[in-house]
Amino acid sequence: ASNEPERRGQQYRRIFSGLGASDIHVVHAEKGATPDDLLLIENATGIFVTGGDQEKLMSCLRRTGCAAAIVNAVRGGAVYCGTSAGAAAVSKKMIFARAVENGREVIGVAEGLGLVPSVIIDQHFSERQRLPRLLDAVRRHGLTGVGLDENTAAVFEGGSKARVSGASSVTVIKDDEIRVAADGELLPL
Repeated sequence: ASNEPERRGQQYRRIFSGLGASDIHVVHAEKGATPDDLLLIENATGIFVTGGDQEKLMSCLRRTGCAAAIVNAVRGGAVYCGTSAGAAAVSKKMIFARAVENGREVIGVAEGLGLVPSVIIDQHFSERQRLPRLLDAVRRHGLTGVGLDENTAAVFEGGSKARVSGASSVTVIKDDEIRVAADGELLPL
């Protein structure tokens, strides 16, 4: 989903290798996916999806069958991790910026992977002051909003509970109540 997928793939291969991961495979869904790629995804123990354009990401993942392979892998016990667009895609409903009209972003909502169907996630949350757009999405779609700050994760366990991990915080919007949680805290889902 990024403008530099080859460079991103190499960068993350080095990072995960340095962390001790073995048997690392990079799949570039924007170029297509082979049956072997889909088999690798479905049998993965961990899946990492990079950032970029959310709408482009989901289009590539669906068109190539990678979306279904990811969902099957996670249902089978694989760990899913995403950054930026990859984080937004975990929701069933996914926020994205569609276009600029009269100097303003027009916010769209599209279908994500649905791995955590009861939430809608917005990323780069505090850094880009996205509280108003997440509030709007929560109210329009009746979901729990999760705003992820940079360098911070919401670690979901079974979809019903999550814990914050990282340098900043996670904002949760549920029933018009806004709560902010920091590293180690449980999220009020």
